[in-house]
Amino acid sequence: MNEKMLPKDAELYRRVDEIVHYMWDPIGVCAIPQARGEYSGYLTGIFGRVQAGDLNDIVEFLRWASSENMGLSFEKEKATEAARAMLAWKEFINGNS
Repeated sequence: MNEKMLPKDAELYRRVDEIVHYMWDPIGVCAIPQARGEYSGYLTGIFGRVQAGDLNDIVEFLRWASSENMGLSFEKEKATEAARAMLAWKEFINGNS
């Protein structure tokens, strides 16, 4: 995470990180403490898309990450639910809820 982020952006980044790990979790490692950073390489790409606010773009990135990059099956419903949660946090943090 960029140390020069605005506090709102840093909070959103943390929430996106939590959602990626605990909700999206395509590998199924959310209950393993040692795997907490498993998805860190995807966070910048996901975070930028959350900031842009396009649900479909976030879901497509999650599809690419899980199916094309990790070689796993894609669970669209799970990815969409996670993307919606990320966007809800964005709205809440920005005071638009």
